[in-house]
Amino acid sequence: MAARLLIRKGMVNIQGRNRPCVQVLAQLAPAMHTLLLENFGNENLFKRTTYQNGFPDGIPKPSPYLMPYLQAFLKNDACPEITVKSLLAGQLQQCQNIWEMMVFEYVAKRAFDALLDMIACAVELQTETIYAAPGADALAFAADTAAELLAAPVSIAPGRPDGLANAA
Repeated sequence: MAARLLIRKGMVNIQGRNRPCVQVLAQLAPAMHTLLLENFGNENLFKRTTYQNGFPDGIPKPSPYLMPYLQAFLKNDACPEITVKSLLAGQLQQCQNIWEMMVFEYVAKRAFDALLDMIACAVELQTETIYAAPGADALAFAADTAAELLAAPVSIAPGRPDGLANAA
């Protein structure tokens, strides 16, 4: 089963007033779901203090219309954190308006992106991986070539062969 984020939006009657609400739920293969809950359930996927000064490069940017609401959401002490456990169990956010609903959906998608990165690491548990730094193949090739040249007998004498005209 491919990992996916289920997003439900609706108006819910809370204490006699209709409020916009968003529920997010990460759906994973059962084995991965269990592995993450047992070992990494309390890991933060989204923490507002991490993003108060903006989002790093590479993260999809919100629309210009959503940005002021996102900034206000991140400065608010009531901004929820999203953990592995809450995303796998389903997290419901009661919102004040439709903009806050859109902001929470944006934040939940970024939390799901973080969960996918975590899954990429979790699938490697109990395995060995090898990391070769960028350019390591070129360095290894150069070292191997130098070793071969040093080990090989010199069959051609260095220097200018006799009898050839000097091009200079």
